[in-house]
Amino acid sequence: MNILTFTQIEKGNQTHYETAKTLWLPFSIELDEHEGITETENEILHDLARRINIQGSRATMHFEIAYADLEPIGIAMFAIDTGTVYGLLESGYGVITGFYIKPEYRRKGFGRDFFTHIENTLIKDGASKIYLTPDEVTGEPFWKALGFENSGKIDPDDKKFIYIKDCLSYQKAVIE
Repeated sequence: MNILTFTQIEKGNQTHYETAKTLWLPFSIELDEHEGITETENEILHDLARRINIQGSRATMHFEIAYADLEPIGIAMFAIDTGTVYGLLESGYGVITGFYIKPEYRRKGFGRDFFTHIENTLIKDGASKIYLTPDEVTGEPFWKALGFENSGKIDPDDKKFIYIKDCLSYQKAVIE
């Protein structure tokens, strides 16, 4: 049946950490391969722990696991950006800082459904636009298919192009 459900990762929850680890390791390794970077497992897990530990610091910050029929298939970190990317964007954009779907679940609609959940969550948090800096290999084609467009601006931290999308549901709600 493949019904997607989502769980907010909780700081200090060992079960959440262990599940997140099974997704974050292959996600990080895949990105590292695309960028020609090598990180140790300890470095990757340290980054995961750091990200989990900032959970709960703001209501508009989310780090979630997606499940298909109770099987963990994806993970995403997203929030309302408070830093506005060094003045390159207006404040209040939603930002997706990490997004992963297990390879065996790709091209089956799960990524699109997970993104729809993320978009709806960010709209509830006040976003009218969402931005991200996608991986060139697997990320760009996926995000372009969802309507993200290259802004021509480069994120100073990761040196990747910033892609932006208007929140369609937000636009529809504003019009109505």
